[in-house]
Amino acid sequence: MIRLKFSPVLFALVTVVLFFLPSDATAACTGSGASWNCNAGSSSSDVQNAINSTSDGATITFATGSYNWNSTINFSNNTGVTLICATAGGCAVSTNTTALGMTGTLSGNNTHFYRISGFNWTESNAGALMIWFYGAGTLNQFRIDHNSMSGPSGSQLIFLGEETTIGHFYGVIDHNTVNCSGNCIFFQWIGAVNSSPPPDELGTANNVFLEDNTMTVTTMDNAGAGCMDAWGGDASVVWRHNTTTNCLVTTHGVTHNGGPASVELYNNHLIQNSGSVVPDCYRCFHHQGSGMFVAFGNSFTAFSGKNASALDMAHYRSYANGPSSDGNMPTCNGTQSIDGNRSPSTTWYGYPCWRQPGRDSFGKYKPMYVWNNSWSDTRAQVPMNFDDFGGAPPPSCTTGASGNCDYFQTQMKVDREGYNAVSASAQDSSSSPFNGTTGMGFGTLANRPTTCTTNTEGGAGVGYFATDQGSQGTLYTCSATNNWTTYYAPYTYPHPLVTGGGEQQPAPPTGLQATVQ
Repeated sequence: MIRLKFSPVLFALVTVVLFFLPSDATAACTGSGASWNCNAGSSSSDVQNAINSTSDGATITFATGSYNWNSTINFSNNTGVTLICATAGGCAVSTNTTALGMTGTLSGNNTHFYRISGFNWTESNAGALMIWFYGAGTLNQFRIDHNSMSGPSGSQLIFLGEETTIGHFYGVIDHNTVNCSGNCIFFQWIGAVNSSPPPDELGTANNVFLEDNTMTVTTMDNAGAGCMDAWGGDASVVWRHNTTTNCLVTTHGVTHNGGPASVELYNNHLIQNSGSVVPDCYRCFHHQGSGMFVAFGNSFTAFSGKNASALDMAHYRSYANGPSSDGNMPTCNGTQSIDGNRSPSTTWYGYPCWRQPGRDSFGKYKPMYVWNNSWSDTRAQVPMNFDDFGGAPPPSCTTGASGNCDYFQTQMKVDREGYNAVSASAQDSSSSPFNGTTGMGFGTLANRPTTCTTNTEGGAGVGYFATDQGSQGTLYTCSATNNWTTYYAPYTYPHPLVTGGGEQQPAPPTGLQATVQ
């Protein structure tokens, strides 16, 4: 038998080397091709190196544990990748900067798939953007799902675009949980003025879908801030099946680079409790006014009182020297070349205004429809309020820089720019409660009125949402007298990237090494 001898000197040397090895020496990412693993503690640079080395469509699986990412990890515009925690919510990521995204490198028609799933994010810097994608290009498919997110008041968590470029983003943000101590923005999409907008996004896949998310603000500290915002570029948002508490759902309008092209708001629960500065649900949803809009099936909960402006639509360019100063865009009054400026100007005062509510990005008449929204306790109707900020109507007002002209009643008419349901109740016959004359109704197709009226703009009039047509219902409009035409149907729910992108978290990775502290 051979007896091995160990030199005391050699043993001491090995001990010293091991002692001085960094404690996170094994905190790195390993793998090849489409399969990678990252150990707990892997740094921003470790993750970046892994992303740079993956093949298109790769999955990087993160071990349960803590991560500190204080430099930006950038996805490649040429290679799609999924970043996923082995246990949903088990990867605690702290950051004080933009942690992850595609910061300025998005370009061309990017058809790769990007996914961020299962992380528990904590942002310590309110001025940072936790996840940020931007650049002059089209991101065709991305998914951000099953994450927990938190931050201080003023935090900005998921951000698309920026004000000098036009980015097109199509994907889904789903099943995330957000908790903020004060107001924070869960989702924002901005862009430059888009002079060549795409065709209508309403009811299509060409939107960002936010669905099945839960957002809670402990103490609302700013009644003017929302947890959602959008404007400019190609902003088109579907906000559906979400629950928000003390968290206003808002969007800017035309005074901000043309506003969003379309917003769909449906099957959400919007709640205000004792931590809110608007306990009566004032502007629980507020749109400063632009483009196409539908809202239905939403439930509103107020802590005290019930505000008539719980679901609110404005148009800031309808006022001289008023709210239209937000964004520094001139009033729509017949003197601006970007507007429709229908003749005679003393009747129409600029109408139809550039990208105003009830028009698509090309100026085509696309009225708004709102139905089946109610207070959660009484089931009383919550209609869309047309927010007229006041001032004198022309010609009795003073024009000019110091004027107080109010053109709202000319430019934003009920039963032209927008149609509210006539009742909180579904149709019980073909003539009640909606008879096809004004407003709109909803119920089974069999109870749709046999007669209907359009308006002077043509192509669309009163509306009816048939609850039994299609998987989620179908909205019809009166395109000509007594002629019903399909106007809108909600896009597939759940989103195909949810059902096809893997609801189940992957099995824990194998081959990871533990680091003993």
